[in-house]
Amino acid sequence: MGLPDLLKQLNQVIFRQQISLNLKRLTLLWLVAGCLTLLTVLLLPPVAAPAQQYLLLGVLLGVPTCIAVGLLAHRSRNRYSPASRHAVAKLIEETYPDLDTSLLATLELEKQNWNESPTFLQKRLLAQVISHGTNHDWRQAISNRRLILQSTTHLTCFTVWLLCCLSCWTLLQAAPTPQKTSIALINQAQQEFKVKIQPGSTEVEKGHPLLITARFSGKVPETATLHFTTPSGTTTELPLTKQLDDPIFAVRIPAVTEDLSYQVHSADWKSDVSQVKVYVLPELVQLDSTITPPDYTGQPAQRNEDSLTLSAIVGSKIQFHARFNKPVKTAELRNDNGNALPMVIDSNGLSGRLTLQAEQDQTWNLHLNDSDGRSNRTPPFIDLAVIPNLPPEIKITFPARDTRVSPLEEALVQGTVVDDFGLQQVGLVYSIPGQEPQTVVLRQSDKAAVDFTAEHTLSLERLHVQPDTLISYYLFAEDLEAEGRTRKVLSDMYFMEVRHFEEIFREGRSPGGASQAGKSGGNAQQAEKLAEQQKQIINATWKVIRREIKPTVSEQFSPDLETLSQAQQSLVAELRKLSEKIKSQKSKALIDSISQSMQEAATHLDSAREAQSVSTLSTALAAEQTSYQMLLKLRAREHEVSKSKNGGGSKGGGSSRSQTQLQQLELTNKKQRYETENQASQPVAAQPDRESLQILNRLRELAERQKDLNEQLKELANKQRFAKTDAEREEIERQLKRLRERQRELLRQADEVAQRMDQAKQPDSMKSRRELEQTRQHLQQSAQSLKEGQVSRALNSGTRAQQKLNQLKNDFRKKTANQFADAMRLLNQQAEQLDQKQQAINQAINDRERKPEPGARRSLRSHRGNSELADQLQQQEDRLKEIMEQMKQVVQESEQAEPLLSRHLYDAIRKTRPFRPEEALKDAANFLKEGNGNQAREAEERASRGIETMKQGIQVAAESVLGNDLESLKRARQALKSLSSEIQQEQQLASNSPQQKPPGTGSGKPGSPSPQQAGQRPNPAGSQGQGKPGESRQDQNSLAQNQPMPGKSGQNPSSAEQSKSGQPQSGQPQQGQSGQSQPGKSQSNSSGQPASQGQGKGQGQGQVQLTSAQAGKGNGSQANSPNSSQNSAGPKSLKGQRGQSQGGPGGGQGGPGSPTPGPLTGNQFREWSDRMRDVEEMVGDPELRSRVAQIRERAQSMRAEFKRHSKAPEGDLINAQILEPLAEIQTILSNEISKRGAQTSLAPIDRDPVPEKYSDLVRRYYEELGNGK
Repeated sequence: MGLPDLLKQLNQVIFRQQISLNLKRLTLLWLVAGCLTLLTVLLLPPVAAPAQQYLLLGVLLGVPTCIAVGLLAHRSRNRYSPASRHAVAKLIEETYPDLDTSLLATLELEKQNWNESPTFLQKRLLAQVISHGTNHDWRQAISNRRLILQSTTHLTCFTVWLLCCLSCWTLLQAAPTPQKTSIALINQAQQEFKVKIQPGSTEVEKGHPLLITARFSGKVPETATLHFTTPSGTTTELPLTKQLDDPIFAVRIPAVTEDLSYQVHSADWKSDVSQVKVYVLPELVQLDSTITPPDYTGQPAQRNEDSLTLSAIVGSKIQFHARFNKPVKTAELRNDNGNALPMVIDSNGLSGRLTLQAEQDQTWNLHLNDSDGRSNRTPPFIDLAVIPNLPPEIKITFPARDTRVSPLEEALVQGTVVDDFGLQQVGLVYSIPGQEPQTVVLRQSDKAAVDFTAEHTLSLERLHVQPDTLISYYLFAEDLEAEGRTRKVLSDMYFMEVRHFEEIFREGRSPGGASQAGKSGGNAQQAEKLAEQQKQIINATWKVIRREIKPTVSEQFSPDLETLSQAQQSLVAELRKLSEKIKSQKSKALIDSISQSMQEAATHLDSAREAQSVSTLSTALAAEQTSYQMLLKLRAREHEVSKSKNGGGSKGGGSSRSQTQLQQLELTNKKQRYETENQASQPVAAQPDRESLQILNRLRELAERQKDLNEQLKELANKQRFAKTDAEREEIERQLKRLRERQRELLRQADEVAQRMDQAKQPDSMKSRRELEQTRQHLQQSAQSLKEGQVSRALNSGTRAQQKLNQLKNDFRKKTANQFADAMRLLNQQAEQLDQKQQAINQAINDRERKPEPGARRSLRSHRGNSELADQLQQQEDRLKEIMEQMKQVVQESEQAEPLLSRHLYDAIRKTRPFRPEEALKDAANFLKEGNGNQAREAEERASRGIETMKQGIQVAAESVLGNDLESLKRARQALKSLSSEIQQEQQLASNSPQQKPPGTGSGKPGSPSPQQAGQRPNPAGSQGQGKPGESRQDQNSLAQNQPMPGKSGQNPSSAEQSKSGQPQSGQPQQGQSGQSQPGKSQSNSSGQPASQGQGKGQGQGQVQLTSAQAGKGNGSQANSPNSSQNSAGPKSLKGQRGQSQGGPGGGQGGPGSPTPGPLTGNQFREWSDRMRDVEEMVGDPELRSRVAQIRERAQSMRAEFKRHSKAPEGDLINAQILEPLAEIQTILSNEISKRGAQTSLAPIDRDPVPEKYSDLVRRYYEELGNGK
């Protein structure tokens, strides 16, 4: 027994396996043949010709029989090959597991050389395997049962096939006998039907519909059918429809997705076969971009996926990567001018690349062309917004105006510098005429910063400056331009005028009126006027120097210099006129020097204009400054002062320059008793920020659309979870594709909003831009998840994007609501005034139209009264039209941002129209002119009802937006309370004494009104600080009156704060009341108006007027000399001063205390100051905002003094300048909140000022109370 015996046994198994395989093949053959026979019987029409019958039967019988014979006769050469035996061995191993792969191992011996004798182990293994084959019938690996089952199945299928063939023969025998005229009838039908098929063989875009028409010109069939076949062999029939009696049949294929062929069939006619080819237009699938900012920005590269709207810094490198739906031949970006930027197409044609430099805003259309010459139907729109590299913004924050300083003073200069990408250097430049400008570098670092707070102290004592010396200073900053060059930007130029230690003032006669206030200055005042004009020329020249920072000058350079030269020449002529009036030889010599400097400045201006160069302007500026300094020396050092009705001098700047000395004069001249009418200027309606409205509109739309998309994703996720059929899954796929496109559209809209934010350049745009970038990432993740078919993940990303969008929308909505609140507050005020005026007119008409007494005669005076009322009605008509126009404008602008406000205002307009108040006012005026009183009264009453209805509607609309304002006032009041508490705690720690309540706090609650301010106790008769006749009370804020009792002892001769209308108000907290008679007591002012560099007339009684050369100066400056506060009667200030702190050696009570933790002397000042700035933003009233800013600046000055001298500010000074004003503002806010709050809340009603004619009586009453009488 050897290996051949084993192979013989395996061959027997292979034979049985071959039999089983043949049975399986034959069974399949008969089954397929039977099915084909049945299809032939069902589909083919009966064949009448015998030849055709036999031919068909022969095919049905002969073809399967030949195939079966071929299968049986086929003998494979490798039937008994080692591979076949190896496969059978595996089958045997599976049938008999006890072999344990021994049979497969034995077969490996077949591969060895037969000349070599097997080893003992191989022989033993071979013997065991053969023995196992003898004991077990390996042929049962192909079991007998299996062969029997296959044979039975084979016979069954063979029988079915024979029966199908017999059935086919029976049907063929039953076919009707062919008629000889059938072919002739078909030919006759072909000749009768004349048809034109449109469009015939054609091409159509994939997915588009196809309209097929058949126009019959001869015989028209009853019906027609379209048969079209796809490349897969599927044939579809569609009936053609006929329109009325027209011989036209038409059918529309909804969407052609693949090539097809079609024919039109009728009952006895059919058309030729036409072919339809499908093509696809090239389209952009996705555009990705990589933006690499310039190196000087220090920003990393940014990658934007699937974005058509881009924002890039000027000079950035932009790399576009576009992907297409099919291979394209060319792709290029074309702008509106037709300039094209071709893309580099990859080898496969499915993507393209383009690299360009961001230089300016660009918009392109992406045009694609394929190899067949077809282009994309709608080229996508690509928008690039280039963010410019703006120069640094420099602002001098302290003192932020021109000042007068003493030769020993240390002048603090502070400013802020902000850049968009980074600062290189920041410094201060100051110059003294006749000396080289000095530069102080405040910051110079390799690491660029976007903002910097500049601070430097000029020690005037070290500079050895003399009185009447002019020091000019400015800040500069350097950054990098887009080309990488260094760019230097300059700030506004400010001046320090060095004053004398002592200035003498004499009292002069009071002029007869305000118009004569500026005529008593003489030559000195004219010199002051010339100095002010020269200063304006200096500022204008400096503005030109600041503007011309580019290598080439601008178009305005020459006209501006020509204007400056003419102004300088005109000033020379004025100076010559002044020289004729002056008799002093020294003054004439000084005037000659001034004239020479002015001529030199004009010459340099003309040279710069001719040379078109900025370098010569520096020389002209130096000559202008020298002229200005010599003009200051020309002023007289003795000032004649007279008390004017307005109390502020001819121009407010001169009066504020030597304020302390003026207040110390014992002026005995009575004040002017005659009033001059002052009218407050009408406020201008706040215009909403249209760019913010645009952004808000888009954010709201994005949020709503994302919300709808998320809801559809939820429904789709549920459908996907329960989908069972293929049709349902296909429908879900189509919806997913549609939602993915909508998500990508939202992504593009988010890019547009981001671009608008970049171009808006708003202060808070960077934060909103970062939040929007996070939102875009969520939108991108949602779109990518939809592309991958992950609905749940897409829903999660979409929900996060919706939340971010809602947050951004609310932020912009609040910002826009504040703007509408200002506009509605103005509308409400105007409507209230219009209604009050109309009520007064109504009362006047009713009084005139009463029945006259018997015997009374009509006079010309009554007719004149009717004309006046008619004029008032016409004015009411004009005001009403203006209010209606403003209402319409707010309705249009708030339609998207504030729909509730828009609806309320629209309802107010709609309800007012039935009354026709404009026409009623016009008719009433005409009737009054004609003397028809009854009809005038009826028309006026109709107008009154219309105005009342409009006012009520505006009030309802205003309530929809003023709620935010009320909440801001509450937050501001709480913040002020906390800020005051911190200052009080600092004072308590510094003095180690019980906490003192600041004036106006009442029973320890800041802001609570009290009948008498602390520190205003009645003083004994004759004490210093006693109010005198002609002294005015301090003004109260326009929101609410703070104190009902004016004229208390110790009130200042000058008003610290003036109302907008110029009328004196009562109730301001008075400073320096207790202990004012002590010499050396440090006093301070509490200015209520921000300092301004412009000129303005002083308002309010009790102020003094300069009639010397000091009058007329436009820039208010502080009088902060060390001796200015000695023997001061009280803290006095003029309008225009901000945050003066007057104090010097020997001033103040107590000695220097050790610094304590707190806002003023500790490390919390920055936080405290920032919170004060927050309060400024919370308070909407400009007057209150200005007062809060003044308090903050006073604290800043105290902080600077503490850092410079290491001496804590005095407690009285803190009370007067910080705590008392804070308490007063809290009281005003509380009153305003009560007025705007619920109807049940209590609001003060007795805060009106005392009338002017009773002010002296009330003052004397409190004086007598103070004296104990």
